[in-house]
Amino acid sequence: METYRVKVGAEGEIILPSELQKLFGLAAEDSLDLCVDSEGKVFVRTAERSVGPLSDFFEDLIIGELHGAGCSGDELKSKLLERKLKLSTVLDRMSEEAHRAHKNAQSVKWRKAQTLASFNQEKEIQGSYNLVLTTRSIHDLAVLQEKELQEIPAVFSRLEQDPLAFKRLKGPYYETYRVSFRSGSKEYRVVYTIFTQESLIVVLTVGAREAIYANLNGIA
Repeated sequence: METYRVKVGAEGEIILPSELQKLFGLAAEDSLDLCVDSEGKVFVRTAERSVGPLSDFFEDLIIGELHGAGCSGDELKSKLLERKLKLSTVLDRMSEEAHRAHKNAQSVKWRKAQTLASFNQEKEIQGSYNLVLTTRSIHDLAVLQEKELQEIPAVFSRLEQDPLAFKRLKGPYYETYRVSFRSGSKEYRVVYTIFTQESLIVVLTVGAREAIYANLNGIA
């Protein structure tokens, strides 16, 4: 069993080592429960989690599944929070893997992607960010139809200009966002992570909202 020593501040505050923060998957404003047994031993467990930015992240799909499984009341609230935290963790893991792939020269600049070659995106003015695709996002593009693919260059160009302008999905460690676009009557998502110091955008996944949700659950 690992032991961590922390100091108590003048007002009773303690600062957890980064290893414990990562172990618990803590983000700013999260809460912990300190449980004391009859012998005075203290046990720590995660309690209230700050998932405000995840409030509409596939929430209707999650609730629909939970209702279908017979969940309601406090059980529904608990399982909804659990699902959203799990998806947040998945996004963080995908971001880390995508960044590592880019560092290992396993990513492709979006203007060089063969899937988008037939669309004349060379006329677009490149922004201040470099947007790249991973193996996963390249595969996602490959299964889209032409009418959907033709919307992609404009979306990627907008991201190069200002990737912070869209909805943040927020994992504890990475700046992950999503931008929506429509093709016909169907709504699609591009989920991406911003590495600001490198002026880098890595696209994690692209597709219909329901398909992305199913894929994230599969990874979890």
